[in-house]
Amino acid sequence: MSNDEKRSSSNKINRRKFVSASAVTAAAGLTLVRPSAVRGSEANSRIKVACIGQGGRGSWITGLFKAHGGYEIAAVVDYFPDVAKAAGEKHGVPADRCFLGLKGYQRAIDVGVDAIVCKAAPYCFPEQSAAAIEAGCHVYMAKPVAIDVPGSLEIKRLGKLATQKNLSFLIDFQLRVDPYLQECVRRIHEEDAMKIEFIRAFYDDDGRADPPMTDKLSDRFRHLVWTMNLCLGGGRIVAAGIHAIDAMLWLAGETPSSCVGSSMQCRANPHGDSRDAYSLTYKFPSGITANYSGDQFRNYHGFDCGCNAYGWHSYLETRYGGKTWMRGDKWRYEGGETPDLYPRGATTNIATFYKNITEGLFDNPTVEPATDANLAAILGRDAGMRGTEITWDAMIRENQSLAPDLSGLVE
Repeated sequence: MSNDEKRSSSNKINRRKFVSASAVTAAAGLTLVRPSAVRGSEANSRIKVACIGQGGRGSWITGLFKAHGGYEIAAVVDYFPDVAKAAGEKHGVPADRCFLGLKGYQRAIDVGVDAIVCKAAPYCFPEQSAAAIEAGCHVYMAKPVAIDVPGSLEIKRLGKLATQKNLSFLIDFQLRVDPYLQECVRRIHEEDAMKIEFIRAFYDDDGRADPPMTDKLSDRFRHLVWTMNLCLGGGRIVAAGIHAIDAMLWLAGETPSSCVGSSMQCRANPHGDSRDAYSLTYKFPSGITANYSGDQFRNYHGFDCGCNAYGWHSYLETRYGGKTWMRGDKWRYEGGETPDLYPRGATTNIATFYKNITEGLFDNPTVEPATDANLAAILGRDAGMRGTEITWDAMIRENQSLAPDLSGLVE
């Protein structure tokens, strides 16, 4: 087998991974569930969760866990005392279960919870999830899962370790629960309905504020300002563009072999080191070529995220929160729209997390594709910033680490 064939074989995602999680994991139903996850009486049968990160989306997600009915918000965690206190009051958490500082997550784990929900700046996700799994806790995590290659690979390792320890590890992407996109992917990878040759992926929004740096890095923790710093959020392509990149990989059915392109900072007086615009070309082992473009210009264009996939006699179009459909020369799938994908994706994943824990489904199928998407976004970020082609294998070998300077912050 040639090196190229070996590369293609190692990168190719098993087509059967695209069936529903319930079908894939049905055989796991006999796995024993942790005794603390399901208790005798209805009042005590709820899964105790510690929700880490109580900013805008973090507090919203905490509310969705509470509204589900199968969870108890046993602890809330935030770096800032006022935010943690407000979250405790909002969600009915006693003051002694509202934890502060960089190590608040460990104090929440130590008081005895069944699961943690990671919704803070992702630089700390590998550390938080490692502590949770060591303590026997399930993990629910936002994207992106990490800011660099070592962190991404650590999450992939932890996903496998969670399976070995009969723990659930779920990563919250929304496009992957869009039923119309699921059906398109199924037709592509199970029925060979479309041979994709080219993909165009894009993520455009108005970006985030980038205030001047201060002597306290914690000032970047609020209002998603952390997305503007590589060492906290990985940069905008990793923190946000990953939605389109994840869909691109899902459609391609494999990870890219290389990426080349450019990026630029366009905002006046940038303070963080995230780039504002990317134009990238990904190449895949099977021969698929994909273009990714993304921007965060404040120019009133609004939000647009999705993918177009092109075959010789076929075409697919999908939009985050918009319409998804595909057609060939002799067939057409009309698809449909999921305008409420932002909340529906979260509520669906929260329900799946509960189902996986209570039914003993611990194969954790979201971890590998999420970490691959994370790595692909990092590949694009680095290729765009360096202005040169980088291969996937070279990125993995380089294993570049990014770490924020947390000195002086409250632990």
